[in-house]
Amino acid sequence: MSERRFVLADFTYMDREGVLRIYEAGRTYALPQAIAHAATKRELIAKQRPAGWVRLNLFQFPKRLTEAEAEEELKALQRHAFAIVDPDVET
Repeated sequence: MSERRFVLADFTYMDREGVLRIYEAGRTYALPQAIAHAATKRELIAKQRPAGWVRLNLFQFPKRLTEAEAEEELKALQRHAFAIVDPDVET
């Protein structure tokens, strides 16, 4: 499942196969759920373009996001969701 998100800051993502994806600030992308959650937590993306948004620095190196970080964020999100549904389940 993918989610459309507005990129606030340049970042890269390397998947398990070693494919590097570059996400540029100021553009909207369809992102897999794990990447969207991890990037949101690091304040790299938003659901939509914020009012008055301006790109801060063109010469800043892109942030890096790895497959492992994205998968860990997704697992944490799932554990949290299961805890809300069934609070007696231990994680």
